[in-house]
Amino acid sequence: MDDFFDWIPILIGGFILYAITRAVVRIPGASLRSKFAKLGVVKGRHISEIIAVVGHPNSRSSMADGRMLCQWMATGYHISLVFTGNICDGVTHEFSG
Repeated sequence: MDDFFDWIPILIGGFILYAITRAVVRIPGASLRSKFAKLGVVKGRHISEIIAVVGHPNSRSSMADGRMLCQWMATGYHISLVFTGNICDGVTHEFSG
Protein backbone atom coordinates (compact mmCIF):
# COMPACT_ATOMS: atom_id res chain seq x y z
CA MET A 1 0.00 0.00 0.00
CA ASP A 2 2.91 2.37 0.69
CA ASP A 3 4.04 1.96 -2.93
CA PHE A 4 0.76 3.48 -4.11
CA PHE A 5 1.25 6.62 -2.04
CA ASP A 6 4.77 7.01 -3.39
CA TRP A 7 3.28 7.49 -6.87
CA ILE A 8 0.83 10.25 -5.92
CA PRO A 9 3.38 13.13 -6.12
CA ILE A 10 4.59 11.81 -9.46
CA LEU A 11 1.03 11.66 -10.83
CA ILE A 12 0.21 15.14 -9.56
CA GLY A 13 3.45 16.49 -11.04
CA GLY A 14 2.62 14.84 -14.36
CA PHE A 15 -0.82 16.43 -14.49
CA ILE A 16 0.61 19.85 -13.65
CA LEU A 17 3.30 19.49 -16.32
CA TYR A 18 0.64 18.43 -18.84
CA ALA A 19 -1.53 21.46 -18.02
CA ILE A 20 1.39 23.87 -18.35
CA THR A 21 2.58 22.32 -21.62
CA ARG A 22 -0.93 22.39 -23.09
CA ALA A 23 -1.35 26.06 -22.19
CA VAL A 24 2.04 27.08 -23.63
CA VAL A 25 1.49 25.17 -26.88
CA ARG A 26 -1.86 26.92 -27.43
CA ILE A 27 -0.55 30.47 -26.93
CA PRO A 28 -0.05 31.12 -30.70
CA GLY A 29 -3.65 30.07 -31.43
CA ALA A 30 -5.01 32.23 -28.63
CA SER A 31 -3.00 35.18 -29.92
CA LEU A 32 -4.30 34.71 -33.47
CA ARG A 33 -7.89 34.40 -32.23
CA SER A 34 -7.44 37.58 -30.21
CA LYS A 35 -6.16 39.48 -33.26
CA PHE A 36 -9.20 38.44 -35.29
CA ALA A 37 -11.49 39.42 -32.42
CA LYS A 38 -9.88 42.89 -32.30
CA LEU A 39 -10.32 43.17 -36.06
CA GLY A 40 -14.06 42.67 -35.70
CA VAL A 41 -16.24 42.06 -38.75
CA VAL A 42 -14.08 40.94 -41.68
CA LYS A 43 -16.76 40.91 -44.37
CA GLY A 44 -16.19 43.81 -46.76
CA ARG A 45 -12.63 44.47 -45.61
CA HIS A 46 -9.67 44.61 -47.98
CA ILE A 47 -7.17 41.77 -47.57
CA SER A 48 -4.40 44.26 -46.81
CA GLU A 49 -6.40 45.55 -43.79
CA ILE A 50 -6.73 42.02 -42.45
CA ILE A 51 -3.07 41.16 -43.06
CA ALA A 52 -2.00 44.38 -41.33
CA VAL A 53 -3.72 43.20 -38.13
CA VAL A 54 -3.33 39.40 -38.13
CA GLY A 55 -0.39 38.73 -40.45
CA HIS A 56 -0.14 36.81 -43.70
CA PRO A 57 -2.30 33.71 -44.19
CA ASN A 58 -0.69 30.29 -43.89
CA SER A 59 -2.49 29.10 -47.02
CA ARG A 60 -4.09 30.60 -50.13
CA SER A 61 -6.19 28.52 -52.54
CA SER A 62 -7.98 29.44 -55.75
CA MET A 63 -11.71 28.76 -55.84
CA ALA A 64 -14.42 28.77 -58.48
CA ASP A 65 -15.53 32.10 -59.95
CA GLY A 66 -12.12 33.67 -59.37
CA ARG A 67 -12.50 33.71 -55.60
CA MET A 68 -9.69 32.93 -53.17
CA LEU A 69 -9.68 31.02 -49.86
CA CYS A 70 -7.20 32.27 -47.27
CA GLN A 71 -6.52 30.33 -44.09
CA TRP A 72 -4.82 31.34 -40.88
CA MET A 73 -3.78 28.47 -38.60
CA ALA A 74 -2.06 28.16 -35.25
CA THR A 75 -2.29 25.42 -32.64
CA GLY A 76 -5.78 25.60 -31.21
CA TYR A 77 -7.22 28.04 -33.76
CA HIS A 78 -8.05 27.97 -37.47
CA ILE A 79 -10.04 30.45 -39.56
CA SER A 80 -10.83 30.46 -43.30
CA LEU A 81 -11.93 33.54 -45.21
CA VAL A 82 -13.19 33.79 -48.79
CA PHE A 83 -12.23 36.76 -50.95
CA THR A 84 -13.59 38.06 -54.23
CA GLY A 85 -10.75 40.08 -55.65
CA ASN A 86 -9.20 41.61 -52.56
CA ILE A 87 -12.46 42.07 -50.64
CA CYS A 88 -13.51 39.58 -47.97
CA ASP A 89 -16.83 37.79 -48.53
CA GLY A 90 -16.78 36.42 -44.99
CA VAL A 91 -15.75 33.52 -42.78
CA THR A 92 -16.28 30.03 -44.17
CA HIS A 93 -14.79 28.12 -41.25
CA GLU A 94 -13.57 28.89 -37.75
CA PHE A 95 -12.32 26.44 -35.14
CA SER A 96 -11.12 27.13 -31.65
CA GLY A 97 -10.27 24.17 -29.52
